[in-house]
Amino acid sequence: MKLNKNQLQFIINCTVEQVVEYVQEDYNLSLLNAFDRVYNSKIYQKLINTSNGLYLKSPDYVYDYLKKEIQQ
Repeated sequence: MKLNKNQLQFIINCTVEQVVEYVQEDYNLSLLNAFDRVYNSKIYQKLINTSNGLYLKSPDYVYDYLKKEIQQ
């Protein structure tokens, strides 16, 4: 089944929402700072590139990669 643009965006937004919540909790950041951290990350660029399938992975999976990026 091929997903349309709106469906893809919905999936990505749901993942971002959960990842932002994790960032807020783990790094004690405000909501805006957590969104900034996620949206300005390399993993976010990979997430929105739907050709690699990362958008199909769980938010936990995506967050693990974001944590590694933050630690570097």
